[in-house]
Amino acid sequence: MSGWVRSPVRSVPEDWIDYNGHMNLAYYVMAFDHDLDDLLDREIGAGPSFSKSHNQGPFALQNHVHYLDELLQGEAFYCKFLMLDGDAKRVHIAGSMHRASDDTPVCVMEQVLINVDHESRRSAPYPQDIQDRISAMVAAHTEIERPPQIGRPIGLKRT
Repeated sequence: MSGWVRSPVRSVPEDWIDYNGHMNLAYYVMAFDHDLDDLLDREIGAGPSFSKSHNQGPFALQNHVHYLDELLQGEAFYCKFLMLDGDAKRVHIAGSMHRASDDTPVCVMEQVLINVDHESRRSAPYPQDIQDRISAMVAAHTEIERPPQIGRPIGLKRT
């Protein structure tokens, strides 16, 4: 847990390709989402398995995506994640997607999630053991260099 948490490598399927001949923007977010679910399950115990067993789970509050390069059909890629911050109910995560052949970053995502009780549909604190794992991961990731896109506002630059 001391470095970026990396997903397995996979390839861009044909049905993810849009009319411009590259991976459609929605599939970058979907790939991050699926890999993040796996990380939340594996590393802190707050992913889909937790959601089913505790009737609560993470909902996205905010998502900021930077598209840096295109991926083409059949290209292999992987995602990696940093836990930037967290509290009893929320986590702030950075994700970076890379072309597997040369490790070039192709997309950077920043996301804030909040734990929600599925019955009340209101925010709820994570159980203490999950809060402890979030805190440990945040501490372990504190000194890791972040992509320069993290924390940037969205908007048009005026000169």
